Formats: sequence, C-alpha cells, structure tokens
Amino acid sequence: MDEASMDVVVLSRHFDLPDALREAATRKTDRLRRYLGGMERAEVCFSNAPVGRLSAPVTCEIVLEGHGHVVRAVGAGGRPTVALDAALDKAELQLTRLKRRLVGRSRPRHGNDKQSAAGEPGGEGAPLEGTAEL
Repeated sequence: MDEASMDVVVLSRHFDLPDALREAATRKTDRLRRYLGGMERAEVCFSNAPVGRLSAPVTCEIVLEGHGHVVRAVGAGGRPTVALDAALDKAELQLTRLKRRLVGRSRPRHGNDKQSAAGEPGGEGAPLEGTAEL
C-alpha cells in the first residue's frame, strides 16, 4: 500500500502514560486506515476519570478525522490496554458502517440484488431457460 500513514496523537489525562502503551496505541490506531482509506488524523486519549455509566477505571477515546467525516469511539476497561482494544473494536465497526454507506451512495445497486432476483430473468426467483418447473 502506498498510502501515507495516519497522523496519530496519543494523549493522557490524570495519569502518566508509559511509552510502550503510547507506541502500541499509535501502531494499532494506524492500522484502522485499512477499514476506510482517507482518514488523515487520529487522536487517542486515555483517562482514568469514569465517563457516564461506564464506571470502569480507565477510558480510551479515539477520534478519527478525514474527508469531512469524524468517527468517535469510546472504550472502557480495568486497564489501559483493555480500554484501547474496546475503543478500537468500536472504531472498526463504525468505519465499516461508514464505508458501506459511502459505497452504497456511489453505487446504489452494489450488493443489493433483491430487485433483480425476484423480477428479472436469470434471477433467483425466475426458472432457468430450458428447464421446467416442478
């Protein structure tokens, strides 16, 4: 792949972040660009302040920006690595959904063969030529 790597910024609030965790967060977040190319910037923020009902001791927020789209995912866990993995899973899901929406907008019939299967010849609902229905 000749794509430039994503610009990843790793921050922490209310606690010191080890260098190994900072490098792991940068490496894992940079891999998110395979789900949707064009994401230019990522911000990963670790915090030990509980957010809302999550009440886990560590939260990780990932904000991805690119081509006019912003994707935000928050994960929580007992350790920073668990929170990072949870946030990455949510970000992967959101990027997959965004890509599906963008592809569906540019190619409306891509992956949607229900109309052709029921009514047009050669679809699943119509018998093949030269064969008799039983």
